[in-house]
Amino acid sequence: MTIVLNNIRSCWNVGSIMRTCDAIGAKLILVGYTPKPIGQTLKMINKTAIGAEDSVVWKSFEHWQEVFNANSNNTNIAVEISDTSIDIVDFLKTSTTLELDKLFLWFGNEISGLEKDLTNKCNFEVHLPMSGIKESLNIATSVTAFAYILDTYSRLSN
Repeated sequence: MTIVLNNIRSCWNVGSIMRTCDAIGAKLILVGYTPKPIGQTLKMINKTAIGAEDSVVWKSFEHWQEVFNANSNNTNIAVEISDTSIDIVDFLKTSTTLELDKLFLWFGNEISGLEKDLTNKCNFEVHLPMSGIKESLNIATSVTAFAYILDTYSRLSN
């Protein structure tokens, strides 16, 4: 599984997501202005990554289109709540098998989400169901939930 972070603002969210990637063996792609674990941002990322920045395989790209160009034949899932997204449970009910090594989970900016052109290129647009008054979860929490749900589903299906 590969987690793709597109224009994420927070170093602490990136660090927390790196810990999740380490925990489940996922790769990480950092796109646009998403903080990278180098230079001045390394110390802030390390605060929540706590060493995972050294163990997680990661790459960076300037634009999301480069990720699609460099990684063809993958299943790309845009993770966000929209008028066209489907609930993760409904998605899994209709899925056959998920090849985790070809699965790219796309997460967008904490405020504005993913660009419409990007979601249009993805195979699926999926969200976590929300029952409370809040419209979304913190991105690091969402990444962890999605990654573990899909990892568990894949292992139970095999």
